[in-house]
Amino acid sequence: MAKSNMNMLQYLQSKTQVDFDNLDMDAYNELINPHRAALIKKAAALAHQIRKDYPEMVACAQTIVPNITGAILVMANPLFAYSTQKTFDNGRRLYAIATRLQPSFDTSRLIVKVASTWEGLQACRKLKELGVKTLATTAFTLEQCILAGEVGCIYVSPFLNELRAAVEPDYHDEEPIFDIIVDAQRYFKEHGYPIRVKACAALTTDQILRLAGVDAFTAPADQLQELVNMEGPPPASLFLEDGGLENGDGAAENGHVGEKTNGHANGETNGHANGETNGYTNGGTNGHANGDSNGAVNGQTDGHAAKKDGKKKLAKRTFIDDESAYRLAFAKADSGRGQLKTTQALNIFSEYQIKAEAMMGDADMTMIG
Repeated sequence: MAKSNMNMLQYLQSKTQVDFDNLDMDAYNELINPHRAALIKKAAALAHQIRKDYPEMVACAQTIVPNITGAILVMANPLFAYSTQKTFDNGRRLYAIATRLQPSFDTSRLIVKVASTWEGLQACRKLKELGVKTLATTAFTLEQCILAGEVGCIYVSPFLNELRAAVEPDYHDEEPIFDIIVDAQRYFKEHGYPIRVKACAALTTDQILRLAGVDAFTAPADQLQELVNMEGPPPASLFLEDGGLENGDGAAENGHVGEKTNGHANGETNGHANGETNGYTNGGTNGHANGDSNGAVNGQTDGHAAKKDGKKKLAKRTFIDDESAYRLAFAKADSGRGQLKTTQALNIFSEYQIKAEAMMGDADMTMIG
């Protein structure tokens, strides 16, 4: 329980690493603001200068990096989500660009966000071999989370609500995937995977607080400010009720906001920002919020081995070398809704990627002209 003098952000930080996040759409809208015109021209000029080595690059992130502590997350081009080779090349290029723009930059801080498609996660497997850190984004199913853990991602970001809910004000996700987030963290701990769950896409502060105890949570500025203005007692957490991180195992060190992520640059747009998303994603399934459907929140599903504490251990599964088994399991998950929401999210991200590339192309032509 939170102390009486704690606001809700402090309470959340005592249980979970809290990161700042923003929507790709917000980043795009910021870049088309007239007061960013000089920066866009500078980015286009730099891209033109080194185009021989890097046909596509990022420069806008340079203006953000000094204000960030901890890791810096940069999203791989969503247009490459279904190409392992292109996503792999994009990840390598991002590391090379970061060093080119700032030779003193500590690349260990850089984490590449990759779409949770089969192809994207196989690219993460190859990037890990090069020492490139990755986060699996746009995850809506436990199957995606499991594969992310197998390929060596250091984070996976399940979207609590589907992305459509963030871009269409009148649309509401009726089934947030609370159960997937809880089960993913339990699965990794039970089977010894070092990957951490970085949940995102809450639509309300109440949804965030219900996940106090998740390894990490990314939220936009308005939700963080709302949490600052709120005082306890907090709503019951699904993690704490489930025997989760009662001792604050998932909290950020020293209880501070950990990483200011996203909106940091998309990696493929001659210098535009494109970060992780917030307030979007997924649909949970059948009573997931309260865990009364087949024991979803508690992971008490048929065929799972019993644990000494009476809870059933989530059965270990493997997909890393079995594409057909993965695709079948992913397609069946949540009656196909997870697959649909993943595709929907990638379509939305790709739409803004294309807009940003067009904007940078116009800036480049103006510079040449």
